[in-house]
Amino acid sequence: MATQMGSEEEFKSTIAEYLESLPAQFSRRVFSSPAACLAIFRLLSTIGKQLIMSMLYLDSPIRLQDVHQWARQDHQRLVKSKVHQLRKLQILVEEKGNVSLNPVFREQLRNALTGGGDFSTFGIPYTGAGDPKVTPAWLARYANQKWEAILHVMVGQSADVRPPSDSVRHILKSSRLMEEEKSGGMQITNSGFQFLLQDSGSQVWTVLLQYLRLAEMENMDVVEVLNFLFQLVSLQLGRSYSTRELTGNQRKMLNELRDFGLMYLDETDSRRFYPTHLITSLTSGSGSKETASGSNSTNNSKTDIGSLRSKITGVGSVGKVRTSELLAPSEKGFVILETNCRVYAYTDSPLQIAILNLFVHLVSRFSNFITGALTRNSVRRALTHGITADQMIAFLTTHAHPQMQGNTPVLPVTVTDQIRLWEKEKNSLRPSNAYYYKDFNQKQEFERVFKYAQDINVILWASIEKRQLVVSRQGHLKIVEFIQSVRSNSKSAAGANAASSAAGANAASSAAAATATASNAPSAS
Repeated sequence: MATQMGSEEEFKSTIAEYLESLPAQFSRRVFSSPAACLAIFRLLSTIGKQLIMSMLYLDSPIRLQDVHQWARQDHQRLVKSKVHQLRKLQILVEEKGNVSLNPVFREQLRNALTGGGDFSTFGIPYTGAGDPKVTPAWLARYANQKWEAILHVMVGQSADVRPPSDSVRHILKSSRLMEEEKSGGMQITNSGFQFLLQDSGSQVWTVLLQYLRLAEMENMDVVEVLNFLFQLVSLQLGRSYSTRELTGNQRKMLNELRDFGLMYLDETDSRRFYPTHLITSLTSGSGSKETASGSNSTNNSKTDIGSLRSKITGVGSVGKVRTSELLAPSEKGFVILETNCRVYAYTDSPLQIAILNLFVHLVSRFSNFITGALTRNSVRRALTHGITADQMIAFLTTHAHPQMQGNTPVLPVTVTDQIRLWEKEKNSLRPSNAYYYKDFNQKQEFERVFKYAQDINVILWASIEKRQLVVSRQGHLKIVEFIQSVRSNSKSAAGANAASSAAGANAASSAAAATATASNAPSAS
């Protein structure tokens, strides 16, 4: 019996897709915040940023055809797609063939870049004495410890880590990264396996997008939640911020985001909080690997031009921190991959080993070194869990040893091609629900059913010589109705012949109608 593989809900969405789904009145409220406009601007592609900057100080609309002419002929299609994306985000407004920036977005982005408007949307720095122990490097260790504890729980290595809070469990369950077992425990899902192979920046965005969906379900003000998240990603790493002006919902968000390691709340002074690099690097060009020393630097002073420049370029004005100090151990390069599919990993982290074990056949393990190989069975096991070939390749590329980072491409082409071939091999057959028809006694009846199935396009497989037919589940009822009508017509014709000739009655009664037995059978497409 074949089983139909239901298409799972798309695992990873993007913040751009979420913004595109917002009603126009919600978008206007989001654009009323300079911090939100700057964060959205930084999340756009390079071409999108160039289009916006070219129109930022144009107060009158410009012809759409002229915008397309800004690019060479061979790149105009790409520009058109970016213009379309900006329109869906409601950043661009089109009217009668002319386009211009959304006036609210244009005004607030100008304010963000020049220091005008309500600069409190970038957070209010805490004016009291700071905690001397809280440095960017200390915050990085704190955040990495919190975040990796969640990943340990997902891979089933929770014996030595603190159990996650109720809010963390709720988000993991509602996002279908984990599901509850009958015994009351939690187990990882196929989406969770994919989640583990993403970089930390993508993982954090996944959690934040699910947080937004839960906020909608709890009837929270989605715009307030979204604007506060954009405010948090615009804060400066290593600086403390005041909680004095925060609303009740925003204070609640801080407590819940703290459980993921995105915030550090000072237990000795509830009037301040510290953002960690997990959230301040979300809009930086290099994701979580950006040197976060002020990578989102923002100063409350309207005349601090250096701080304003840092928000655009990602170069901060405070003490620099080496990237290696901010990266979690799971983010540093430690994997060497040879052309013969052999894998060597310089690590003693149980988390890293567990993630590698998802798609690598581990052979031996030493104190800080493991060996293994990419095999057909190990890759197919990962594919069965919903992990794609591209995700495996991306993970190996991201975590490649520094000695491999200088290669072009980083991974051996023979190995990446082999992983994709194994994926194609597995996906060459797809099971689906179908119905199998056989035992047609009359060739004419089979031919009529076969032609009808062809006309409605429900044939998955057929053998004319053996009078066998496999149709899709959607077409099964139509085929049954057609066969019944054919038999009914045959019986009517046989009855008419019997009334006109008594000798023909015996022949009519012995005529066997073909029967089609339906049963679930696998089919290949």
